[in-house]
Amino acid sequence: MKKVRIPISVDPVRSASKATSYDGVVPASGLKRLQEILFTPSDDVEVYLAFDRDEQGIVFFRGNADVDVKLACQRCGNPIEQQVSVKFLYAPVNRKITIDDLPGHYEAVELNELGEVNLHEIVEDELILGLPLVAMHAENECEIDRNAMVFGELPPEAEKKNPFAVLQQLKK
Repeated sequence: MKKVRIPISVDPVRSASKATSYDGVVPASGLKRLQEILFTPSDDVEVYLAFDRDEQGIVFFRGNADVDVKLACQRCGNPIEQQVSVKFLYAPVNRKITIDDLPGHYEAVELNELGEVNLHEIVEDELILGLPLVAMHAENECEIDRNAMVFGELPPEAEKKNPFAVLQQLKK
């Protein structure tokens, strides 16, 4: 069964008043910043989003996104498969509700000139933040043995004289 495509932008206030939810995909082709980081392009991202109001009347939306990606191992350079799963909780801010008015568990998101939020950008940002800082195979799975790594010595031409040595002579 093919999942529906998540809209690019929505009005969170209108969506919250209707208690709208989306269960679908964000096309990988629209997530250019994420694709640039990956070893090979990923598949579409599975996303669930729900809009609502809390007890204080604050509009919010929560969601989760899941995708399997291939990153370059920082030790051997070969692809490493990684599942990225993120959860998020946002509340839009405007002139009436500022960042300072939001409870701490909400991330603030600004509305565009049409009063909408770009859902694809939010999903992409969350996935990028969900990637490991340093992607590496487990030591027993990596082609390069960490203990056998040799960094070598610098060639003689790389050892340059200190450019400030002349100043040291002038002080004498």
